[in-house]
Amino acid sequence: MTASDYLRLKYTSDRHLAMTTQNAIGGVMQSARGVASDIYSGIERVSWYSSCFIPKYNDICQELKAEEIRTVYSIQSIFRYRDVIAHMLYLYFKLVCDDVEEGNKEGSARKFIRNVAGLAAQINVAGGTRYAFAEAAAGALAHSNFLSKIVVERVSAKIPKVVFGLQYFGMEQKAALAARHLKVMCPDYYWVLYQAKLEMLYYFAEPILEVMIKKTLSRTFKTLDELTDFMRENFGV
Repeated sequence: MTASDYLRLKYTSDRHLAMTTQNAIGGVMQSARGVASDIYSGIERVSWYSSCFIPKYNDICQELKAEEIRTVYSIQSIFRYRDVIAHMLYLYFKLVCDDVEEGNKEGSARKFIRNVAGLAAQINVAGGTRYAFAEAAAGALAHSNFLSKIVVERVSAKIPKVVFGLQYFGMEQKAALAARHLKVMCPDYYWVLYQAKLEMLYYFAEPILEVMIKKTLSRTFKTLDELTDFMRENFGV
């Protein structure tokens, strides 16, 4: 199952996902810690809604309401895209490829692309290497065990119905804070996701994307070869 599949299951059948993901990561205690964290964040978000009763904090209230709407859009996007996580990653790599050199013709980036079925032919098209790399990297990471485990850990848990609402609000709180952080850290990518109605899903790919965003912002990767080597060493793709 891919990371996007886990998200679909989460918003289709929480009970089914709980059984699947607990087996996948093999740790009830690990799930329990995640639930506790979600519930705490849910209580925090609910408490923030008290701002709606205080006129001078109306801007905070409006921001929370806007995030509720954006969350609904993002959940719809899970079903709108065949592989929503891969699409988010593709949008990121397209952005990165505009600022990074292609690298050597026989370098690791070209070899990486050739290993992805159906993309090798695009290398010789104008701008094809960058397009092919963005698609190959997005697909490889989206289907990797590394990212699937991250998403599983963030959505899995079998919990009593009485606290489901708090867990949902908690996950929404974490997603909202992650999106706010992305907006400050990398506004260009945030707005790309925003236009695609995906920014509230950034939370589920954050552990992979944040480290790469920080490195690209600091100009660590001068070529696609260097970026490819980093992904292979750190994410096992």
